[in-house]
Amino acid sequence: MIELKLQSILRQVKSENPEKRYEALDQLFEYKQQDGIEVQIDVIKEIIKTAASHFPERVDKWDNPSYYLIDFVCDFPMPEVVDGLIMHFDELDLHAKERAIEFLLSTEDEGVLYFLEEKIISLIETVDFVLPIEELSFYPVLIKAILDRSLEKLHSTHYKYMMYDLILSLNVAGYEQGYKKETILASLLKDYQTEKQEYLKFDHEYSTKFVYTAWKDSYFIVRNRMKLFISLMQYYYSPEIGLELKQTLDFSDPVIKTQALLVCAGKNLPYEENTIVACANHIESAEMTYWELKEKNLDHLYPITEGKQPHLAKSRLFFAITNLTEEGDDAVTHFPEDIQIIDKVETTNAYGQPVRYYLMSFSEHGTIYAGWAGGYALEEGEDTADSWDGTYTDFVEFHSASIEKHKEEFFIKRAEEKHEYENSVYFESSPKLSMGAWFFLALLIAHWIREALNGFEGSILPSIFFTAVGGTLCLYEIIRNKKRKISIFGLQLVKKDGAKQYSIGLDKIKKIEYNKKHVLVFNKKNDLALKFPLKWVHYELFHLHMMEHTAHLKDRPFIQT
Repeated sequence: MIELKLQSILRQVKSENPEKRYEALDQLFEYKQQDGIEVQIDVIKEIIKTAASHFPERVDKWDNPSYYLIDFVCDFPMPEVVDGLIMHFDELDLHAKERAIEFLLSTEDEGVLYFLEEKIISLIETVDFVLPIEELSFYPVLIKAILDRSLEKLHSTHYKYMMYDLILSLNVAGYEQGYKKETILASLLKDYQTEKQEYLKFDHEYSTKFVYTAWKDSYFIVRNRMKLFISLMQYYYSPEIGLELKQTLDFSDPVIKTQALLVCAGKNLPYEENTIVACANHIESAEMTYWELKEKNLDHLYPITEGKQPHLAKSRLFFAITNLTEEGDDAVTHFPEDIQIIDKVETTNAYGQPVRYYLMSFSEHGTIYAGWAGGYALEEGEDTADSWDGTYTDFVEFHSASIEKHKEEFFIKRAEEKHEYENSVYFESSPKLSMGAWFFLALLIAHWIREALNGFEGSILPSIFFTAVGGTLCLYEIIRNKKRKISIFGLQLVKKDGAKQYSIGLDKIKKIEYNKKHVLVFNKKNDLALKFPLKWVHYELFHLHMMEHTAHLKDRPFIQT
C-alpha cells in the first residue's frame, strides 16, 4: 500500500543522513508523477504536519523536505488539505508557503482568500517572498487589498516588478483602471526610462539570432520588463509617455516594438503603416501582432489578409524549436533559420474535426531538418489562425527522405500517438472499504488484543468463527470494489461495475453534477448518461482531472465544483 511507503518516506526525510533524505524525496517525486494516485486522508494530514516540523540543517538546494511534501499534497484538492495548510501555514518553510498559497488560491473560497490576504501582506513586510502573479491575476479584489497595504514596495528592489505586475493585472481585469494614477505614473515613467537605458545597450546590435543564442536570459529579463512597462502605459498615459511610445516604435526589437504599437492602436495614437507591417512580418512578433490585435477587436488592422495561416506557421515552428530545453554540458542551443513551407496535409483530430498541418524545412547548425506546424482548424475557414497544438520536429534530416515519405512518417507517428493516448488511463478510482467494514475490523483487533491480555481464557472457537466470517465479508467487499471503477480512459469517461461497463466521450459531456450520494453525468441532449456513487471517487480529485482533460475542448462541459 502506498500509505505504508509514504509513512516510510516521512521517517526518512527527518533523517540526519542527507543521502537518506535525498532517496526519500526522490521516491516521493516518483509517486507524484503517477496519474490517478489516491492516498488516505489521515496520511495526507500527517504529511502536512511533518512538512511543518523541524528538519536537519540543509546541505544543498534540493534539501527542502517541507516544500516537496507540500507540493505533493497540493495534488489532492480536498477540504482536509485546505484545512491542514491553513492550520500549519506559519510553521512551513518559505518555499512551502509559496506553494501552499498557489494551491489555496485555487479554492476560490472567500474565507480562504481573506486568510491569504493577511498572510501575503505579512510575508511581504517581513521576507523576500515570491508572489504568485499568475494565480493572483484571477482575484482583482485581493490584488487591490494587497496593493493598498503594500504599494510602497514599488520602490523595493525585490518587489518592484511584482508590484507592477499586480497593478497591470488590476487594470486588465477592469476592476479599477487607473488605480493610484498620479503615484504610479511618476514611478512608471522613471523606472521605464531607467530600463530603457539597459535596453539601448542591446538595440544597436540587435539580431534575433543574438537573442536566442548569445544574449539569452540577460536579454529576456530586459525585454520582459520593457514589455511590462509599455503594457502599463495603456492605463497610465501622459504627454511624456506619448513621446516614449513614439520613440519605442523605432526600436530594433520587434517584440518591444509590437507592444508599443498595440498600445498606440488601442489608444488611437499615430503610428506608421510600415511599422505594423514590419511587426506582422517578423518571425518573433508575427503571432503576437495577430492575436493581440484580435483580442482587442482590432484584427481588421492586421496587414496580412491572405495566406496568414502558412505565414503564422513559420512563427509557430520557430518558437516550438527555440523553446526546446536541454540540460547538461553538451546541451544544444536551438535556433532554426531559413524556415520554409514545403507542403501540407489535411486530416482530422481526435474529435473528427478537420485540421491542416504544414510540412516545413529549417536549417540548424548547417543541417536542414523537417518539421511540422499545425494542426490548423478548418471548420471556420481555409485561412483561420486557430489551431490545435501539434507543432514539432524530430530533427529528421529533410533530404533523408522524399516529401511523400515524410508525410507517410507523419501519419504513422500520429496513429501511434493516437493509439497510445486512447489506450492510456489518466485517472482511476475505486470505492474503498465501507465504514461498517472498518468498524468491524477495529472491533476485531480490539477483541483479539483483549483476549491476548487475558491469556486466551476459555474457548476461542467463537472468536475464530466470527473472525473468519468477518474476514470473508471484508475480503468479498475488497474483491467487489476492485471490479468497480471510474476512470478517464483516453477520450472516454468510463464506469465499470463488475462485468458491466458504460462510457461517454469527454466531448459528448454537457455537464457533471453531484449530490450527497451520486455523481451525475449528462450528455449534450441533457440526458443522464452516467451515474455512479459519490463514494467511488474523491470528488475534488475527479473534478481536477476532468477539468484538465476537457480544457482543450471548444465546447467545454460544466463541471460542478
